[in-house]
Amino acid sequence: MQDKFKLSILENIFLAKKNLINNIYANARMEGINVTLKQIQNILEGVNVPNLKIDEINCILNLRDAWKYTLANIHEDFNLNFICKINELVSRNESLEWGILRKR
Repeated sequence: MQDKFKLSILENIFLAKKNLINNIYANARMEGINVTLKQIQNILEGVNVPNLKIDEINCILNLRDAWKYTLANIHEDFNLNFICKINELVSRNESLEWGILRKR
């Protein structure tokens, strides 16, 4: 029996890109943003979504940037620097400090 879940890196990247809107939608919902899949798609295409706050749109764009960075740097070592870069992209303009470890 062949393992149908063993995908190559290129297949994983293709699948992630194919599901990008769904992934950003799920991440946005976890952040407490009441948004639809169509609104996510519109934001990513640069279309104005009038009933969302600017902070919510920025959060969605930050999630997009983090996903793009992750996919573009998939061959990099997964270490603290990589994680901090993802945090920097996700929390940009949303927290007091982004991309670094909290001291307390």
